[in-house]
Amino acid sequence: MPTPLPIGRQRGSSLLYSLVALLLMFLGALFALRGSLNDTALTDHYSQRQKNVQASDLALQYIVKNYGNSLSLNSASGQSWYYAALPAQMVDAANAASYWRSCIATASGGSSSGSGWSGSTTPTCAKLPTLAGKQTAWFFVQPTGVSNGAAMYYDIWIHTSDPRSEVWVDTEAIYLD
Repeated sequence: MPTPLPIGRQRGSSLLYSLVALLLMFLGALFALRGSLNDTALTDHYSQRQKNVQASDLALQYIVKNYGNSLSLNSASGQSWYYAALPAQMVDAANAASYWRSCIATASGGSSSGSGWSGSTTPTCAKLPTLAGKQTAWFFVQPTGVSNGAAMYYDIWIHTSDPRSEVWVDTEAIYLD
């Protein structure tokens, strides 16, 4: 029968070194994954924003094709997508977000109160059919008050959001009728 080896007193330092090494590897992996997850989220939002801008371009073509003949002041008045704004009430880049919140809330059957729009008239907009990339687009048209003598300029605003409604884009186009 073999004789057992003498058992020395173990101090546990190798176990401590192993635990510290595992902790450092875990923290390194966590740091690397954090950066990767942030990059993925940012890339997704930029990509979706670009898709929404492209969808807004397609929506603008749809609007001009289907509503272009009715943009004259006589035809547009009273339409659900026409915002008859006085020059002091016109929507611009500074107040577009609050206008859209109020308009979409009103058009969806809700109340526009408390949604940020402080204009003196109720915001109006119309929903377009769902776009190819499943984006939702809303639009409204407002007169600019500027004409070249023969025709009138109009502002066409389009609000496009992705299917998850996390990323949205507002675009503005000037249309000459």
